Amino acid sequence: MLAEPKIELTAASLFGNDAAEDEDEGVFLGYVVERPELRAFLDPVNKICIARAFKGEGKSALLRLVQNRLGHDETSPLIIAVTGKQISPVQAGKHTDVWVREWKRSILQHIARELGTRIGTAWSDDAISLVEEAEQAGFRSRNFISAVVDRLKSTAIPVSRERASVESAEKLVQRWAERTDGIWLFVDDVDENFKNEPSHKLKVASFFIAVREIVNAIPQVRIRAAVRPNTWTTLALEYEALSKVEQYNVNLRWTEPELRDVLGARVRGYLVRTNQWEDVARGRTLSAEDLIAFVFQSPVEWGRKTRPVHVPLVTLSRRRPRWLVELAREAAKAANSAHRRTISLPDITGCLEAFGKKRIADTVAEFSPQCPQIDELIAAFSRQAEEYSTAELVVTLEKRVLQAITPSIVGVMGAPRPVDVAAFLFQIGFLSARRNLDGGEYEHLTYVDKPDLLRTRTNIDDGVRWEIHPVFRQALQMRDAAGRSLRVVPTDRRGR
Repeated sequence: MLAEPKIELTAASLFGNDAAEDEDEGVFLGYVVERPELRAFLDPVNKICIARAFKGEGKSALLRLVQNRLGHDETSPLIIAVTGKQISPVQAGKHTDVWVREWKRSILQHIARELGTRIGTAWSDDAISLVEEAEQAGFRSRNFISAVVDRLKSTAIPVSRERASVESAEKLVQRWAERTDGIWLFVDDVDENFKNEPSHKLKVASFFIAVREIVNAIPQVRIRAAVRPNTWTTLALEYEALSKVEQYNVNLRWTEPELRDVLGARVRGYLVRTNQWEDVARGRTLSAEDLIAFVFQSPVEWGRKTRPVHVPLVTLSRRRPRWLVELAREAAKAANSAHRRTISLPDITGCLEAFGKKRIADTVAEFSPQCPQIDELIAAFSRQAEEYSTAELVVTLEKRVLQAITPSIVGVMGAPRPVDVAAFLFQIGFLSARRNLDGGEYEHLTYVDKPDLLRTRTNIDDGVRWEIHPVFRQALQMRDAAGRSLRVVPTDRRGR
């Protein structure tokens, strides 16, 4: 008889941490899913790789996985992991060249300090400089000679100590890097708390210009970083120098099967940590869908069809792993409150109003640098229809938005037209394009699938209709095609 796992729906460890950078190393490695982009980030031929993805799409997880794969033994390259905030220059200038120099100085000094922590006894001038730089910055405790000399006091024989400063961090790191197997610098959250203001744009743009100059000057350095696409779009419109860095961007996009595997891996990780995996897996091969079915009722009725439960989960999380995990956790709480042993579809849909309000707040925070009035754009759809033709969408935006406010949208010159507002809402994922197919079938298209929609004059919509993404509908109390409110979710008593 096959063993069935015991699942504690309210266990904090069931789905793991929302943020990969906060997860315990063993737990993280137990569920992390390797993505195709990993190969490019691990390849030393690529001096720069920048993960470009929205919040919750796995940028931090990718950087952490690359660090792990590089290894941590004596033959491994020097691995340095920081956030943009940790190495950001304290500088208030208004000139790009000054900011680039300050970023280079800050980054290279940080590398020098890290090198200093890895040197045992320093005899050469370069080695002594690196060690003392690490000591001064608190990266390592003082060596024996430093500690003794710093404590010597004599009135008869004055004792002074001259600490060699790193006058040229670039040359010093360059000379030392020639003796190493490489230096890999990981910089996460470069654009944390980014705002569409001159000082913020100058600071972030100059970072990317600086890292390009560093790797060209020191061939042994490899830099891996992360940035959000909307930040990059805002910067690229103003800083021409970023066109030379564009080639190093790697867009992170998740498919439905990949997110199915993410959810299955989370369940498998839980079974391993609770010592159930060997008994459960004995004598059988478990797919991701098998693992998900230990926790969720599957399949379910979704979109007029019977589908695996990961399909609505992926849809409602807008294909963001962090949102997927959070939605699963909230649904687990609802199932536990209803005394169910597994999570049903009503448990998922029943928490959509509160979940949708959080996603609206996230969306406003994430995209306000592109449009400060984004909260008003979204609020305009409250209690409105969930689906529109292009003509209906234009009229709605004209009457409910542009007659009241004049939003400012990055990349749009002057007052935006209704179609400009629609294009922005499509780009950020608030709107989805729906194409009706033969036989009653349909497909959904995102901005990544069709970036030209609403931006060409000859074929503005390519025959699609427009839907408000399902994750927002209940929070906005929207209405379906029959005019019914989507706020009330039908009660399903099955499975009690």
